[in-house]
Formats: sequence, structure tokens, C-alpha cells
Amino acid sequence: MMRRTHFAVALSLPLLAAACSSAMYAVPGELSSVSPLPVSGRQGVLINQRVSFGGYSTGEVRRSFTRGAEERDRMATDHGVYRQRYEFALNRGAAPVANVRCSAEGEGAQTLTVTWMSERSLECDVDMAGGEARAIRLKSGRDRPFSGRVTGEPAFGVEGSNRVKGGGRIDGVAGYTIVSDNGTPVAAVDLTGNGAVYAQGGEDDAVAAVIAALLLYQDPLQASERFRS
Repeated sequence: MMRRTHFAVALSLPLLAAACSSAMYAVPGELSSVSPLPVSGRQGVLINQRVSFGGYSTGEVRRSFTRGAEERDRMATDHGVYRQRYEFALNRGAAPVANVRCSAEGEGAQTLTVTWMSERSLECDVDMAGGEARAIRLKSGRDRPFSGRVTGEPAFGVEGSNRVKGGGRIDGVAGYTIVSDNGTPVAAVDLTGNGAVYAQGGEDDAVAAVIAALLLYQDPLQASERFRS
């Protein structure tokens, strides 16, 4: 069995598929009348990265190298696992509202040139300024964007999608919708282009922390030439 260890760091993040530069995430109808909040800091050079949207901004994002290893077994199957950690403080104006620590993992398997497994997970611990602790737990399988839960009171669901306006789909993830326990959309994150945020009902610090974590996520499998999409 042959094992290879990889280390990589992303110095820049390209725009999502130049061919899709005019596409926009198909936000749910309940949010379609909400004015989008532009996102700053998600693209370009990621050294000393800071992200902002609406009245929220992060401090400098601390991000690890993407670390991974690949093994080949006797059946000519390559298996790889890649991980990255990142953390940041979130502010509303000048007021600190949350500290967020995230761990992203990607796992892939390929036999000959056929990739038959591609799974990803994102786990974040969120410490709110008022003392509340929340957790983000998201998973995705091959050809399926992240989905999962955000613990706390109230709890939220997160649903990813590759749908864009006009009824089409793109390769990869177009955006995410954050929903309440009764299924009502409370916010959406558009990952196309420079990014945009749709939120209704005023500022919600817990929702903003989830939004920031999603905007800052990088797919660990992109560090692998074999498993990147």
C-alpha cells in the first residue's frame, strides 16, 4: 500500500465558474423581495482575510494549511482524506458577537479513473457573546451540497443547492438557505460571483455567525488533484 501526504494553502479563491458569472442563487420565494447585502473579502488574496456583509464583519481569519493523505490499495483504489481548520471573531459594528471555530473535512475514493465516493463535512463551535454555545453540523455526499443543523434556541436548518435563477443548475454549490424549525427561510447565502446575503426580520447574531462560516468555507478536496471537482 502506497501512502502520500499532502499540504496545501489557498492564497486566493477564484470566482465560482467564470461561465456562471452572471448566474445567481435561486433564493426561496419568501426572500425574493429582500434586498441583497453585498459581501466583501471573500474573493482574491486570502492572506489576512476579513469578510463583511451588512452590519457584520469578521476579524482576521486564522486558517490552517489543508492537510491530507492518500493511499492506494492492491485493487488500484485511491483513498484520500483532507482537513482544514479556520476560526474567526464576528462583530456587529464595533461590538463582538461571536467566536467561531470550524473544522472542514473531505474524503474521496477513486478506482482507476472513476471517483465513486466524495464526501464532505463541516463542524463549527460557536460561542455567542451572551454566553450561549451553538454548534454547526453539516454533511454532503457526492453531487449533494451541504445540509444539516445548527443547535441552540432557536435551532436552524441549513440547506444547500446548485439551483440558479431561471431554473438552471451549476456544477458545485450556488448557495445556502437557513431555515427555522418550521421550515420558514430566514436567510440565504449566494455564493456565485462575489457573494450576497439575503436576510429578513432584522439582525440576528446567531444567523450571521452561520452565514460567515459558510462564506469562509473552502472545500478541502480542492487540495487534491485526484478528487477536486
